[in-house]
Amino acid sequence: MTVTRGDKILIALLVMVNLALFAGLGGEPAAGDWVVIEVEHQEVARWPLAVDRQGEVNGPLGVTGVEVKNKRARIFRSPCKNKVCIKSGYIAYADRLAACLPNRVVVRIEGARQRGVDAVVG
Repeated sequence: MTVTRGDKILIALLVMVNLALFAGLGGEPAAGDWVVIEVEHQEVARWPLAVDRQGEVNGPLGVTGVEVKNKRARIFRSPCKNKVCIKSGYIAYADRLAACLPNRVVVRIEGARQRGVDAVVG
C-alpha cells in the first residue's frame, strides 16, 4: 500500500484539527449565574451563585443539604448510602451538575451562556 501526497495532507489536517480541539478551540467553560435545585424533576429552589448560603431540600429518602460558597455549589449532606454526591465536590460552571440519584435531588448550574445538550439517552 502506497501513501500518496493527498493521504499525507489529509493526515496532517486531521492531526491539526485534533490538536486544536484538545487545545480548547471551543473556548472556556461558561460562567455560572444560578444554582437550580430540583427534586423529582421539579424545580424547588433557584439561588444566585454569587451569594453564599446553605439550604436543605426534602427528597424521597430524606433531607439533602446544598451549599453555595465562593461562586461554587455542592451537596454537603445526603441520606443516601454511598455518598457519591458528596464526594463529587463543588461545581461552578454552566451545564455542570451534582446529583443524589437515590434521593432524586439534582443541583445544577445555569448561566447566561449554555453549551446545550451533549447527548440524549432514551
